[in-house]
Amino acid sequence: MVQYKTEALVLHSRKYKEADGLLTLLTRHRGKVSAVARGIYKPGSKLRGGVQPFSLNAMLLNAGRSTLHSLNQSDCLEMFLPLRSDLDAMAAASYWAELLESFAMEEQEDTGMFQLALAGFYGLAACPEPLMIHALEIRLMNLMGYAPSFRVCAGCGKPIEPSPQYSFSADAGGLVCSHCRCEGQPVIRLGPAVISLWQGLENISLDKVNRIRPQPEVLGRLGKVSQAWILYQLGRPLKSWQVLKKMEV
Repeated sequence: MVQYKTEALVLHSRKYKEADGLLTLLTRHRGKVSAVARGIYKPGSKLRGGVQPFSLNAMLLNAGRSTLHSLNQSDCLEMFLPLRSDLDAMAAASYWAELLESFAMEEQEDTGMFQLALAGFYGLAACPEPLMIHALEIRLMNLMGYAPSFRVCAGCGKPIEPSPQYSFSADAGGLVCSHCRCEGQPVIRLGPAVISLWQGLENISLDKVNRIRPQPEVLGRLGKVSQAWILYQLGRPLKSWQVLKKMEV
């Protein structure tokens, strides 16, 4: 059994057996790991404060022969309190955590993902708005190497000609020209403003995202493109999408 220390973000926590908890962690040094936190549901548990969802902690864990690690000690470094005091913020944080859990690799160190994950929780704590969520989605897709094609046709590779309206196909890999678009192929129609917004969110500092004021229809269309793209990459919908949809009503 190997004992190690690492910073870890708690992405998910659920009850395991009687008084134990099963945690999904995104760690700085080992990527995504699953860990048992024994006795956290017992009154007076010393571990409980360091295993809350959406928290950053300094952890001491044991890695054995199985993929399930065990938690020995956890000290909370950042609780992200704004994410716990507002339902919209909590829904946004839950989605970001599920998105990270879905794309992170088991026990593979990825410093870039850990840094983006941490920046995402800080960003959502300051601005739990749809635009911040989309900025994080876009950056995660780029980090994973899943950026869609917006400058050339995903079908033939020719440059996309300027147009008042484009066709986006997740199946094809991005924008498709009129020659490559197949009859009956599901596409999302979008204007230049949507593409410009996507590309702008790729590089803007997260603390400046709230300065952007897109038109509601542009923001809504960006959300449809992003969701279609993530759905294609994962092959399944995310549970938290339904929660986010209800919060928008």
